[in-house]
Amino acid sequence: MDMKEQAAGEKRVQVHLIDRLVRLGLVKPSGMTVAQFDVMLEEVRGKLAYMTELNLQALAEHVGNLAGGKNRDRFPIAAKILKWAADIQPPTDDASPLLRAVFAGELGRAAMAEDFGPELLVHVRRSRAWPKGHDMRFIRERAADARRRIAMIEENEGRGRSPSDEDERLRAGRARAAEKCRQIVRLVSEGVQ
Repeated sequence: MDMKEQAAGEKRVQVHLIDRLVRLGLVKPSGMTVAQFDVMLEEVRGKLAYMTELNLQALAEHVGNLAGGKNRDRFPIAAKILKWAADIQPPTDDASPLLRAVFAGELGRAAMAEDFGPELLVHVRRSRAWPKGHDMRFIRERAADARRRIAMIEENEGRGRSPSDEDERLRAGRARAAEKCRQIVRLVSEGVQ
């Protein structure tokens, strides 16, 4: 997302989410200074700039129904808003600093070299968190299983057997995820922030 798109997106967030919530009467969370609240809203604007107008309106309705505080009149913290936003409209891979960071570092290089990138991508998309040791064991096991299944599919095709619909979905899905990983690596190498 270039600077012009980012600015337009932040304006959408302001108009269709933040202003709407303020009109509903939501105020800053208790225990948060005005300066902290302003920083939080700036973060929300920046991170949700990818969202469409309709999805921002849906998010505003969702947030309004889950307002915090004793009187249900407080903005939820940014972490909750961002999680709900990802449920409504997940960020594209190129919009996720987490995915770019994962694939920019040693972990991403290993994933691409050892062919567990698709499973790493799926894991990070779902968890929205940096993978830890036990996560990595699971990711590598899933990748090994997928590679074994694809090898069996190709072996059976060599014997003249047609793959099942499920096998085709597995192979095509993993190929799409691998291409997405390559796109993220290209973005990182081009310095897209």
